[in-house]
Amino acid sequence: MKIDGTDEAIMAVLQRDGRLSNREVARRLEISEGQVRQRLRKLFNGGAIRFDAVTDGRAMGINFVAFVKVSVAPKDLEAFLQTCAEFEDVFYLAALSGRFNVMAVLCTRNAIDAMHIVNRRMRPLDGVNEIELRQVSGAIKHDYHEMVVPRT
Repeated sequence: MKIDGTDEAIMAVLQRDGRLSNREVARRLEISEGQVRQRLRKLFNGGAIRFDAVTDGRAMGINFVAFVKVSVAPKDLEAFLQTCAEFEDVFYLAALSGRFNVMAVLCTRNAIDAMHIVNRRMRPLDGVNEIELRQVSGAIKHDYHEMVVPRT
């Protein structure tokens, strides 16, 4: 799918406020509402955009955030990633280069819950060599307008 400047402009407007109507997006960009509707359908069906609600974790009882670096044997990496991707408290999961070839972000109610996930669910998986957990002591920046790097 080709994305042009108009598509990018529509996405930029909606990144700032995803609740805007097609009419308002069209007004801001000085294009027709039909053009916005058609392009949004193309972008949505093509997987270029999705619409999500951003929640405040503290309101949901999330009081502990940690980065978990894991060293997994290469032959077991894919299975490890697939298993951890199903964990409800894993909010971000990525394969990395280097000694620690997996990074996960855990968001839990407390440190005990995080340690339970690490020690009882991650550590027993095949190929795990080493795990390092680092608690977030304070977030300086958290941009909710994410850009996802596609998996190749």
